[in-house]
Amino acid sequence: MGPLEQVAKQTVIAADDPLLPVILREVRAFCAANVDSARIDRDGRLGGDLLGAIAAQGWFGLTVPEEHGGVGLSLAGATRVVSELAGHDGSVGTCVGLHSGLALHALLHVGTDALRARYLPSIAEGTRLCAFAATEPGAGSDIASVKTTLTEVDGRLRLSGSKCYVTNGALAGLVTVLARSPGLGGARAGHTLVAVDPRWPGVRRGPEEHKLGLKGSSTITIDFDDVEVPGDHVLGEASQGLVHAHRALGWGRTFMAAGCLGTARAAYEAVKQHVETRQQFGRPLARFPLVRNSLAEMRAEIFGIERVLERVCASDELALPSSVVKILASEGAWRVVDRAVQLMGGAGFIEDAGMARRLRDVRVTRIFEGANDVLRLSLASDALAWKIAPLRDLRIAPPIDARLASFLDTLDGVKKTWGFRLFERQALQVHLADAIVALYAAIASRGEGDLADLATRMHLRRADEAIARANEPVDRELEALIDRLA
Repeated sequence: MGPLEQVAKQTVIAADDPLLPVILREVRAFCAANVDSARIDRDGRLGGDLLGAIAAQGWFGLTVPEEHGGVGLSLAGATRVVSELAGHDGSVGTCVGLHSGLALHALLHVGTDALRARYLPSIAEGTRLCAFAATEPGAGSDIASVKTTLTEVDGRLRLSGSKCYVTNGALAGLVTVLARSPGLGGARAGHTLVAVDPRWPGVRRGPEEHKLGLKGSSTITIDFDDVEVPGDHVLGEASQGLVHAHRALGWGRTFMAAGCLGTARAAYEAVKQHVETRQQFGRPLARFPLVRNSLAEMRAEIFGIERVLERVCASDELALPSSVVKILASEGAWRVVDRAVQLMGGAGFIEDAGMARRLRDVRVTRIFEGANDVLRLSLASDALAWKIAPLRDLRIAPPIDARLASFLDTLDGVKKTWGFRLFERQALQVHLADAIVALYAAIASRGEGDLADLATRMHLRRADEAIARANEPVDRELEALIDRLA
């Protein structure tokens, strides 16, 4: 069954996490009493007291199994908690979400029993935070191009290279590192994931980066100078690191989408309160038609993210592409927060009101854990392998069926015209990917009620726009003009 078929036929069942309601109540009470976002942003760090208090709550063990001292939540449950944390503060949500998601995935899923027994108890209690190191100055979204190298010398593994933009880097007690590993495991080439303790000889951490947003989140460069790595710290099979890294990134993007959802919800609630109390021309802003339109579209945006995230978390091994929810959530959250700034007027531009900080914090979500531009290209390329005939037989709802048929006609035409030379037409790939994301969101949003109706209509409109752009004839004069200006 293909991914679009899966989301069309999928029934979402609520996660069986009996502790979840209790944890969510605790998160709200804790953050209201202990999380000062303005101070975190001003100081540029979370601070040991806050991190210690979060650890005492057990939230660094959200995804750690109970037998190792963790909470043992499902993916759906853990992302609900991260969403709630991010709604209070983006840096807190990023710290806990990155630790629980991308950074822990390989250890949890392909680490040996002995390695999990050694590290997971301290991870669960929050005395050992986790990070994931893949990005390098010459390798961002193209992680296969990393230069950091793991070699075997006299029977011992040696790691050398440099990783940048390592989230949680200064806080981490364990870092999952992706490295080239020529010859390791009998493979001529390949990549391998290893777990590294930053306290080992040869590991050097750089200073904190000065960032646009998420200032309380730690982001540093880590250098590895001939670091000896014990053989039992290889995560998964040697030379299969790219496979494991991409699976970890799928998990990580799902947690990031949850953080974006929390940010969007908080922005909506804040601006709703503002427009209901702010008076202009003798009446509250909330009574003006344009403001009401904006509020309704913001609610629909949030609803669509919720519904797609539910399906990603419920799908087997993230069969529903995490790139879809990552693109949808990061761009949807940006639209919601940007519109909130606009509705707040001058107050939205003032740091003390807090919305400007949310805008700065959410901007990076369209960049890290896979830049949306690159994810779009990958999503469109994957669609070339879809079997179109079964998709034509899907019957969901008349408005969706019509758009799906239009998209499939477009995709069929693109396959016949370009095939795997589609990489030459990146703008066309972007339009195809935007249509795919919009169709996923429309299918997931369908249901009873006005909000579901509005969300479905909004995403179908976006699908129409993307399909129309994908069907535009090639304008050679425009391409030549762009080439001259580039």
